Amino acid sequence: MKIKNKIMLAVLIILLISGMTVTVIWYSSSRKMSDTYLKDVSESTMKYAYSAFEYLLTDTEYMATLIATNETNIIDPAETLNKKKDSLMQNRQWTREYLDSKRLIEEYITGMYGYKYYIAGIAVAVNPDCIFSAGPISAETEGLYEEMLALDEDALRYSVCMMDPIHLEGLKATLSSDYVVPAVRGIVGVGGEIVGYVVLYFDYGVIDQMFSVNLPEGSCFKVRNAQGAEIFSNQEEYSGQADSNDYVESTFLAKDIGWEFHMSIPVQIYTQGINGTALLTGAVIVIVILAAGLISVFIVSKMTREITVLKEKMTAMSNGDMTVRYEVKAEDEIGEMGHTFNHMVVRIRRLMERVAEEEQQKRANEMAFLQAQINPHFISNVLNNVVWMARMQHADNLIPLVNSLNILLYSAMHQEKDMIPLRDELKYVDNYITIVEYSGSYDFRVERRIEPETETMLIPRFILQPIVENAIYHGLDNSLSVQGCITICSKLEKGLLYIIIEDNGKGMDEEQIAKIMTEKKAREHSFNGIGIRNVNERIKLFLGPEYGLEYESVPGEYTRCIFRLPIVEDKDE
Repeated sequence: MKIKNKIMLAVLIILLISGMTVTVIWYSSSRKMSDTYLKDVSESTMKYAYSAFEYLLTDTEYMATLIATNETNIIDPAETLNKKKDSLMQNRQWTREYLDSKRLIEEYITGMYGYKYYIAGIAVAVNPDCIFSAGPISAETEGLYEEMLALDEDALRYSVCMMDPIHLEGLKATLSSDYVVPAVRGIVGVGGEIVGYVVLYFDYGVIDQMFSVNLPEGSCFKVRNAQGAEIFSNQEEYSGQADSNDYVESTFLAKDIGWEFHMSIPVQIYTQGINGTALLTGAVIVIVILAAGLISVFIVSKMTREITVLKEKMTAMSNGDMTVRYEVKAEDEIGEMGHTFNHMVVRIRRLMERVAEEEQQKRANEMAFLQAQINPHFISNVLNNVVWMARMQHADNLIPLVNSLNILLYSAMHQEKDMIPLRDELKYVDNYITIVEYSGSYDFRVERRIEPETETMLIPRFILQPIVENAIYHGLDNSLSVQGCITICSKLEKGLLYIIIEDNGKGMDEEQIAKIMTEKKAREHSFNGIGIRNVNERIKLFLGPEYGLEYESVPGEYTRCIFRLPIVEDKDE
């Protein structure tokens, strides 16, 4: 897949993901705002209507209390009627006490009737035979007095109790509804007992006017009393549609009277405009994403055109055309890559020319070397003949010297492995020391403190002899005042192998240590031409940059070379 297509695909995916993310976030936020708005509208509508209705309830309770607590016109007549209820009628005629009490009560409630438009009538019920009313509603409603006797007397002493609606035919001629809601308040006598009831007939149509008339079309409004019975509904056949997601519901409980108001408003009434805006916004988002995709395709195509040209130049170079060159058109990242490519072509061409020259020089040197070198096997055979002749002539002191030299030569000829056990490297050092001792120029001893478990550890070959050689020729003091001593130690510590070669000679300062660590070539009289710097570099090459050797020295006292090596077993090589 071309990089152009990859970039275009990536851009399109990012655009789609971004667009979908924005759309989801916007839709979720809009839906949440819409739900909050609907809920707030419903609750505010309910609370506004109920606040007005509550005012009417409070006013009704105040009016009922005002009537029930009137001593002259209500309480005294009611007590009189209760005391003489068995003798109110004589010879089928009402007594004077009954007529006077009736006149007082009816004159008072008739004067109170008409002050409130929502009060359809007023009645005072002292007993079943003494029920007086003002207004178009007959006070002798069947069963009403018995229902009042079943009410909670303690509640009636201090507040109004709203009863279930009563259906009365023919009231729409004078009122807005055929239903009225009795609001009952107890008449408390001088002795504290209830001597009668004040009934205010609340116009049922007022509820409809306050709550349901101004509701949107299709809305539902219900009222349930404290017993759970439905006392009002603006829909006679309400099928429960308000329970679906198409309606927003609001419920309010009037604690004073125990009524529950339930309102269901169609969501579509409020969300129609929001849905239109949502569709428009969604269409705009789709158009923006498509436009961004087309613009991205154009930009990506223009950007990748130069990448394609650069790729063609690289292909030509890989096929051997070293004359190719990229024409830089813009100083951007692709332009920098073009400059780098042109520079690389020039460098490769020069390197190829240099390699060709070096190859010619190398072949000339190899020819000269082949013409001058002596076969090492021939030298080994000659040394074996020298040993045989020394034995024939009883020159036994030459035999160890020649054998040591022959072993060193054999080790140099057989370098199949780069890593050898520590014990084999120590044997190589022993043979070298034997040859040095035969020179007679040095008087020193060698001490070893080799931990047994380190003898099988693998180390790079030919790393100890150059250090020992440097200690003999440059570390030990040639004077006879102190016998020279070279100590070779090995130990395992903190998961590493340490080899320490120390002499008790002249010592070195920092400058001398830095010199031997940086010398590129070995000293002229070096045995194998391997310098200390070469040893350190070989250790880092084979084992890693964190390993190597370092020198510690005190002038006039000692010089110590410390090898820091990893633990390598034979099986790990």
